[in-house]
Amino acid sequence: MKKRTEIPTIAIIGLLALTIIFGWFRYGYGLLFSEFKKEFGLSTSLLGTISSLTFVTFLIGAVTVVLFVVKFGPRYVILTGIMTVSTGLLIASLTGSWIVFAAACLLAGLSPGLTWSSFSQSVHENLPESIQKRSLAIISTGSTIGLILISLIYMFVDGNWRLIWGGGAVVGYLIYWWAYKEVPFQKQAPSTTRLRITDLKPLLTNDKKPFYVAAFLFGFTESTYWTYSADFVQTNFSITNSNAIFFLITGIGGLAGLLGGELISRWGMRLTFTFTIVLYSLSMSVLFFSQAWLLVCFSGLTFGISFMLYAAYLPIWSAKVFPKFPAEGFGICIIVLNIGAILGPAVFGWILNYSAYSLIFLLLGIFGLLKMLALPVLEEEF
Repeated sequence: MKKRTEIPTIAIIGLLALTIIFGWFRYGYGLLFSEFKKEFGLSTSLLGTISSLTFVTFLIGAVTVVLFVVKFGPRYVILTGIMTVSTGLLIASLTGSWIVFAAACLLAGLSPGLTWSSFSQSVHENLPESIQKRSLAIISTGSTIGLILISLIYMFVDGNWRLIWGGGAVVGYLIYWWAYKEVPFQKQAPSTTRLRITDLKPLLTNDKKPFYVAAFLFGFTESTYWTYSADFVQTNFSITNSNAIFFLITGIGGLAGLLGGELISRWGMRLTFTFTIVLYSLSMSVLFFSQAWLLVCFSGLTFGISFMLYAAYLPIWSAKVFPKFPAEGFGICIIVLNIGAILGPAVFGWILNYSAYSLIFLLLGIFGLLKMLALPVLEEEF
């Protein structure tokens, strides 16, 4: 009888960390968008700009990983990321000033860039290759579990965003305590050589372009959908907690991210990625053609499926494209993704000043399909 493989501790910690970092903060920002508008009296476009600025700090976090993870290892970067999101959520939940709120969001915005690729590096360093894909898929799915939980809690506490984010901060500090005890130290002696631009040349060759193009388009579209979709739903429907119901459905669909590694093993990266792109584009563009409740639910479900599959594929793809330096390679990927994410909410927030809300979702679907031009080229490696 085949012995069942246990889930590694680093995978569980990563899943819990991403539950708070992405579920509570990154996607929670979109869920609580309407509450922020009411609380601080801010416009949709200004809140969209704040969202874009949090991706700037996301980018800073990703650059930090590229520059320092080789010297100091992933442990300290992971711990810093968990601390920044916990502190940012706590400050935001306590302040009455929109400026302090925005600054707290910028602080929390560092955390995705600091932790996402760092967990990938820790898995690569400390786990057998046979369970790395599964572990990375489990970690990535923490974000959708967080989205499901925050949506349920939102309905239970009737949209009390301060309680939601304050509670998330407390949980974040508990995860930090566990991570401090359990996240492995760097196995090799820290490098005493400063990372130079020439060291990154292997990350910038032409064969890496499909990976980077896919990352940019993904960041440009997903950040916009997460920022505006829940507010769009709440604007169009009088159903109580319609935004939370919508995100709950999205999160349930996102559980498909657990299947990311299995689908790649069975179908290959190229076929699974193509399927994901088509579904991803359809999930966004359907909101332009109809705002019927069933189709809105279809949009959330299919976006959750395709988004979380995509998020699970990126670290797996990165490990294949950059086998010798997965954290640095994935860090560059996140930098490119965040350039798109910075532009997306701001650009479409400006478009909203001159067009119907639904138009941006058609445009997102079109941009999403462009990723067909950036399919994995080394199919045999997957």
